[in-house]
Amino acid sequence: MVSERSRHASELLLAVVLLAPPLAFSQQSRDLSSTQDPGSASPPTQTQTSGTEAGATQSEPNPAATQGLFAQALNSAGPLARENGPLQWGWLSVRSATFLQYFTNTTLDNPGTQPASQDLSGSQLSTMIVLNHAFGASRRTQLTVQYAPSLFISEGHVYTNALNQSAGLDTNFQLSPRLSLQISDRFSYYGNQRYYSGLSLGVDYSLGTVAQNNFLNGPGTVIYNSVGGTFTYLWSSVTTVSFTPTFGYQNSTGAVNNAQNLNALNGGGQVAVSHLLSATQTVGITYMGQYASYQNTSTAAGPQSNSVLQDVLVTYGKQIGASWRLNLGLGLVSNTGIDSQSGLAASAGVTKSFQRMDFAFNYHRGHQFNGYITSGSTDRADLVHTIRWGPRVTTSTSAAYFRTASSSTPGPSGTYATEQVSLGLTRVLSLTGGISYIKQTATGDAVYLQSGHTTLATVGITWTPPVTVQH
Repeated sequence: MVSERSRHASELLLAVVLLAPPLAFSQQSRDLSSTQDPGSASPPTQTQTSGTEAGATQSEPNPAATQGLFAQALNSAGPLARENGPLQWGWLSVRSATFLQYFTNTTLDNPGTQPASQDLSGSQLSTMIVLNHAFGASRRTQLTVQYAPSLFISEGHVYTNALNQSAGLDTNFQLSPRLSLQISDRFSYYGNQRYYSGLSLGVDYSLGTVAQNNFLNGPGTVIYNSVGGTFTYLWSSVTTVSFTPTFGYQNSTGAVNNAQNLNALNGGGQVAVSHLLSATQTVGITYMGQYASYQNTSTAAGPQSNSVLQDVLVTYGKQIGASWRLNLGLGLVSNTGIDSQSGLAASAGVTKSFQRMDFAFNYHRGHQFNGYITSGSTDRADLVHTIRWGPRVTTSTSAAYFRTASSSTPGPSGTYATEQVSLGLTRVLSLTGGISYIKQTATGDAVYLQSGHTTLATVGITWTPPVTVQH
């Protein structure tokens, strides 16, 4: 039975979303002028749950001459919307609010133990809060702070240790007509109880960019923070050079024993060159190098020595027609240390937006964060398909697979599939439902990750006012 506290919280959220439609009506009329071509429209906003991480991966970057400075939306592949929406107080605005009800069945089957199955149900309250302001006489300096908290309620208890949250900060400076600076920070914290039911891959079909969302159930708690400053120089009208010094911090506790602890500090940078061959073709090269320092209480799982991580990738991008985008990359990946390895780095992606459906596929091999700390390279593939059956009904199918390799044994792996349906009730209010399946194998770990599979169903309501995307 849900406690009085959770009932009041749910009533408050429902009151907010039910009062929002009339407030948003005037905003909707202003946004009609920015309606996209049906062939390039992005899918409806997807609920970002605790499985998503702040570190989104972007496909082949567009030169500064064609894209300009913008803040990337938190847990998304696209730019942050320009308009604040109807719930606004000065620089501060509430962009969305969601209430989800979860029904899950989890079976753990770690090696050497008897399989254990458990049924759980819970509720999740989440929202997106944005502080956005432009400075200066020309308003070319931008400050953006994004905050996305979520709270779990299960069996009448509010879990303060499951107050999952992510945040982002972006500051843009146009230092000269050719030189710009963007400082970005992404932070995520996930407690020891979390669910996931979103799409594994976020896509911006107008830009061809993607953002991977993490779906692993575990470790116990995770803290992830990455900060970087990107200097972008327009070498010529068709060539852009950028340099990004970066620093990252990661921390996780054991999946069963929270006394187990793993810390990682990463420092380094990335250099990228992008060149336009034509109006529809781009080539480039990127190099990422960083030194990773680890502190690990376990001698059996996770990185066991400090390491130098390197990725170099030669990329090619092509736009075919108005709504096809293709990206390819090939290079090398390596890391030093006890578990040193080197091999092929690769990427491939395609996005296609039709009048009533969207399709995207993305593959990447290299160093990436999938929800746990590792020094090894990872293969990951994602597929998303969205169908707009009518003005109000949309379905989305998503599938993903990843496998982390080491020099001696296979590493952890995971598989994820979900089917979602969204029914628009008003311009800003929608009813959502879905069913998902997660399978993970903690090969070579079993300390910070557990092997098992989870089936979960969700039903909920989402308030998202229409906004104008800022390019």
